[in-house]
Amino acid sequence: MEIFLFLVGYFVQFGASCILLYKIWKHKSIYGLSIDTQAAYLLASVSRCVWSMETRLVETKFAYLELCLSTAVAVGLSFMCYQFLHTAPKQSTPFLRVYATCPAALVLAFFFHPGDEWFSMQIWVSYTMFQEAMGLLPQLWLMRKMHEVEPLTSHYVGLIVVARFIRMCFWGKMYFLGEHFLQLFFADVLHTLLSADYMYLWCRKLQYGGRLIYSQSAA
Repeated sequence: MEIFLFLVGYFVQFGASCILLYKIWKHKSIYGLSIDTQAAYLLASVSRCVWSMETRLVETKFAYLELCLSTAVAVGLSFMCYQFLHTAPKQSTPFLRVYATCPAALVLAFFFHPGDEWFSMQIWVSYTMFQEAMGLLPQLWLMRKMHEVEPLTSHYVGLIVVARFIRMCFWGKMYFLGEHFLQLFFADVLHTLLSADYMYLWCRKLQYGGRLIYSQSAA
């Protein structure tokens, strides 16, 4: 049952990615989207392909299905970002680019991962969680610079955060079962805290409608 809770989070993320694919296909543009966020999620998906087969996820065929779908959509989004690169005039600051967040996530994973071994598969698990947490930062930064967030993009980011919240529930469930993955739980908590102000605005948009204004002046 716990495994399905873990997978539900990634199926929500898959749904969010499909929304983004539709947006790019419809508008033939990635204006307002972060290339670095998509590159970070692609790296996280590849990392999951490495360690997923060493976990209890292999106990259910849904894990294979989810991993194949998530990897395929991550590749598709990265390809479309490259294809329409000329439509994205603005990107994040250097310290939020994927070439900065990837090494940072690796360092965090090396020092904060389950188990006592310095070199183990758990490092890749931890890297995935930290890369996903840091991967959303370029998109949040870009949306602040864009002032108003386009509706489909707002739903994409909102669903990504919902997916992480579901996974937090999974870590909590595992904790009460006696399996403590506090380092991985911390990565998802970090992700949620960094996007808390955005989620407040997104929930208000869902409740009252209207535009989503996400900028320094509106914060």
